[in-house]
Amino acid sequence: MARTTFTGPVKSNNGFEGSITGGVTGNVTATTGTSTFNNVEITGNTGIGNAGTDTIGFYGATKIARPTTAVASATVVAGTGTAVTEDSTFDGYTLAKVVKALRNLGLLT
Repeated sequence: MARTTFTGPVKSNNGFEGSITGGVTGNVTATTGTSTFNNVEITGNTGIGNAGTDTIGFYGATKIARPTTAVASATVVAGTGTAVTEDSTFDGYTLAKVVKALRNLGLLT
């Protein structure tokens, strides 16, 4: 299939399902239904979701709005061994660095 280039908005009122093997330039918007794209490569400046109330899910997880500090706490199970402290690292990352990275990505507020 040849490369397909769209220079303006591409809208689907009934949902778009299929594949585009070339590039897409412009906006792709599904106003109803579901848009399914497989093996999508996105380059340039890209944003996902326009507002904190937009919902996103990864790897089949239920789509949710952007979490805030009001989110329910995770279940904590105390382990044995050395306690985790502020300067503990996990593969070189402190918990503070992980939270900052997630906030910078907009995944946490």
